[in-house]
Amino acid sequence: MDANRKEPDIARRAHRRRAEREAFLRARLLPDETVVAQYRGVVVTDRRVLFAWQGYQSGWRSDAVGFQEVARWSLGRRHDERPLLRLEHPPHLRPEQVAAHHFLWFAWGDTEAEVPHDDVTLTFGSARDEAFQAVIARLEKIDVPRGEDFVISPPGTRDERRPDKQAYLRRL
Repeated sequence: MDANRKEPDIARRAHRRRAEREAFLRARLLPDETVVAQYRGVVVTDRRVLFAWQGYQSGWRSDAVGFQEVARWSLGRRHDERPLLRLEHPPHLRPEQVAAHHFLWFAWGDTEAEVPHDDVTLTFGSARDEAFQAVIARLEKIDVPRGEDFVISPPGTRDERRPDKQAYLRRL
C-alpha cells in the first residue's frame, strides 16, 4: 500500500481524535463558564485554562489551571519559532504513564499513576492563535508576574540529527 492510500485514513483518525478531545474538554466546562478561545487541546475560559492529553490505556485526561492559581508565566518558543506558554502553579496531580515495577535501579512495565506537577507548558501553532493571545491578555490583566523567556530546541545540530548522516559522538 502506498502512502497516498494511507493518508485519508490517517487524516480521518486525526480529525476523529481532535473532535473527541474537543468534546472531552467541553464536557469539563462548568455550567456558568464562558469559552473565550480554543486551540487544539487548549480551552480558555473566563476563569481558567483547560488542556487535554491522551492517557495510557484510559482515553483522554485533562487538567485545568485557574488564572488566580498562576504564580508566574513565561513565554517560550520552539526551534521552529512556534510559541510556548509556561504556567507555574501550585502542585496538581496528573495521571501519567509510569513504570509498574522497580527493583534497585531497574524499572519495567507500564501503569498509570498520579504524578505531582507545578507547571504546564502549552504549545501553540503561532502567536496569532486566539487561545494564546487570550491567556496572555488575561494574565497581564490580573498582573501575574512574568518569568524569563525560554527556548526548547532539539539537541545537537541538524546534521547530527539526520538519520542519513553519521552523527558525532560526544562525551557528556
